[in-house]
Amino acid sequence: MTLIYAFQDSRGRWHGDPDAVLLNPKEEPGRGTITYQPVPGTPEAHNPFVGQRLTVLYGVADLEAGPVTYQLDTGGRFLATWNVHTLLATPMGAAPLSEPEPANPPHAGRAPCLETAFAENGRRYLLSGTRCDNGQLTVELTISSEQGEIRGELCGALDPGDLQSLARLLDAAARTLTNPASLPAPRQSGAGTTPDSARLAARFRQERDFTVLAAEFGCSRGAIYQELTRLGLLSTPGGRKRTAPAAPPTPSPILQQRRLVHRNSHARWTDEEEHRLARRCAEKATIPELSQEFGRSEQAIESRLLKTGATGPAADQARFNVL
Repeated sequence: MTLIYAFQDSRGRWHGDPDAVLLNPKEEPGRGTITYQPVPGTPEAHNPFVGQRLTVLYGVADLEAGPVTYQLDTGGRFLATWNVHTLLATPMGAAPLSEPEPANPPHAGRAPCLETAFAENGRRYLLSGTRCDNGQLTVELTISSEQGEIRGELCGALDPGDLQSLARLLDAAARTLTNPASLPAPRQSGAGTTPDSARLAARFRQERDFTVLAAEFGCSRGAIYQELTRLGLLSTPGGRKRTAPAAPPTPSPILQQRRLVHRNSHARWTDEEEHRLARRCAEKATIPELSQEFGRSEQAIESRLLKTGATGPAADQARFNVL
């Protein structure tokens, strides 16, 4: 399928996947222009690329297609990749979050969001942030393969002022974890060791296994239990109840839009789903049928068939498509 897979803005910066490999290596990428003018009153009308004359690249690439067709100034019409659609269809595009809006903004009720993405070393990195009513950001980071298979996820809520500190922390963690010699020695475990309260409370919201927490904090399971009870995160017999866990963050607007097309888009595969997919493939179900049944894109179905080593016509077609 011919897709718009990258575009250059008025400042000369490229966005999307300008280094994408076309399925026909001898084919030169198509090039055209789009004067980006979305329909007034839609969320796209607040995109930072509105009014710009964008230079676009298009060709037959093994990338996931988005739901919107874009028309070139010369008259050609092509679907864009999800990466390009993410940048053009969201109110904030790839621009940074704006300063807090006045008390009565002209577009009250529209939650400002950040959507930015890039591809590197065969992986796509998508970061989205939605400003909540309390001023915090719900941040979601998704790492996927070029075929759309999720390889990693991070999500949570934080204050905008903590973003720079978080970036420094992630950078320090990356440098530390890539150099095992710099890792600190594990603490000696013991029943008398008292875990750090603030850090334990934060980790307990993510990890409920006392054995894992005891190993991480270098103390006994009993010490973990006592500290969590003291913090009021666990109930004692006849005492107060455990604090209810925080509700999971709302998916980003882009992910919500994807799930209008494929209800399980970017959701993790369960073992039961993988077994059922292999069985349905062996029963000669086609890739479009599997896409409809499992609520995922055809590219995601093909990727999972290859990963699980399924057999059947659909798996054969998936192997043929990567040749």
